[in-house]
Amino acid sequence: MTQEEQFFNKLINKTRLVYESSPVYKKHGANNNWHYAICDTPIQKDKGVFFGLNWGGKEHQAQTVHPSEDYERDWKLAKHANHYLNKHFNTGLSQLNYSNLCFFRTPTAKYLSYQDWQLSIPLFQEYVEFINPPWAIMMGNPKILNEEQFTNRKRLEFKAPNATRRSFAYVGLLFGKYPFGAVPHSAARCSPETHNVLWEKMYLELQILIEKEV
Repeated sequence: MTQEEQFFNKLINKTRLVYESSPVYKKHGANNNWHYAICDTPIQKDKGVFFGLNWGGKEHQAQTVHPSEDYERDWKLAKHANHYLNKHFNTGLSQLNYSNLCFFRTPTAKYLSYQDWQLSIPLFQEYVEFINPPWAIMMGNPKILNEEQFTNRKRLEFKAPNATRRSFAYVGLLFGKYPFGAVPHSAARCSPETHNVLWEKMYLELQILIEKEV
C-alpha cells in the first residue's frame, strides 16, 4: 500500500466519524444516501489542488477506496475547468488533485450549516497539507473561509459592458502557506467574457504569489 493510499484510508475513516457527528447528517443524511467523499482523482503529492464547495448528488455510496483509474469527466464544471486549466496552466483535472472544500455530499451547498463547514474544513486542510501543492484553485466564492484560513486576501473585479453588476475573483494564501486563487463557478451568472477576464487576472496574480513562495 502506498503512502497516499494509507493517508486516504486514515482520512476517509476520520471523515466518516466527523460526518456522522455533523448537523447535516443528523438532519438529512441518516435518511438519505448523500454520504461523503474526499477526492475524484488519486492523491498526488506536490501537484496542484483544484476544488469546489462540496460534492453534489442525492444517491451516492460513501467513498471507501482511493481512486486509481482515470475517466472522462464530461459534465459542465469539468469541461469548464479543463478549458481554463489547459489555457493557463497547461494541465487538466486528471493531472491535479480534484476535491471539494467540504467532503460532505448534499444536493446543494445550502443544506450545510456554519457548524458543518467548521467540522469539514479541517479535513480538507489535512488533505491539502499532505499534498503540499504549489498552488490551489477554487471554483466558487471563498467567503466561507475565515481570515486565518485565507490570508493576504486580494479581490479582483470585472464588469462586462452590458452587465448589471460586477463579478469577482480572489487571490491570497490558503492555510497561511499555499498560493490560492478563486474564480466564479461555471454555473455563475456571468458572461464568457467575465470568466475569461477573471481567470486571466487570477492567473497573473497567482504567478506573483507562487514566485514569492518559491
